[in-house]
Amino acid sequence: MKVNLLCSMRHINEHILQAEKHIDWIGVDRGTIELIKHDIKPVAAIGDFDSVSDEEYQQIIKHIDIDPVKKEKDDTDLALAVNLAVELGYEEIRIYGATGGRLDHFMGAVQILTKPEFLEDNIQITLVDEQNEITVLKAGNHRISQVEGMKYVSFIPLSTNIRIKLEEFKYDLPFTTLAQGSTLTISNEFKAGHEHPLVTVELGNILMVQSKDK
Repeated sequence: MKVNLLCSMRHINEHILQAEKHIDWIGVDRGTIELIKHDIKPVAAIGDFDSVSDEEYQQIIKHIDIDPVKKEKDDTDLALAVNLAVELGYEEIRIYGATGGRLDHFMGAVQILTKPEFLEDNIQITLVDEQNEITVLKAGNHRISQVEGMKYVSFIPLSTNIRIKLEEFKYDLPFTTLAQGSTLTISNEFKAGHEHPLVTVELGNILMVQSKDK
């Protein structure tokens, strides 16, 4: 099952909300009121709701039952929302509106993608904005689908001694060991005529970022 999470409208094309109205949505704090404003009733909502006004809060509780979490908590609103989505049985989670604000929140969002229990349970989590899509590739063979409009693709090692092989990209790469901190596989490009290039990962997990210039 697939679900979309909305944190905010930062760097999000409003057309995505209309195009994916048929998909289940979960509101993450302020994302809840944004869904309601776009006539989407979320299947759930979570957060301390400190980013909405009193008037907006009243609108939220008219549309959906919520149980606000305490402001002083051990996890971010987004982390709690992803945990909830997994508990509800969703295996594909796309997160919108989590980029473009505070860098600590963004880095926390990336940490969620790499949570070992999610990787072990094959929970596919993707961070999405107008310019990027970020997800994790586990060890194995992966045929990559190019996101429409995304020219570049980068692979960022999440630990040391990860082996990676790239085939049918603009810049192919034989099996190479990457140390954590390496920038060797930044800013590769998709190659015309090769719709599903192959990435082979050994001995670890790697972060894949598809992106485009504005």
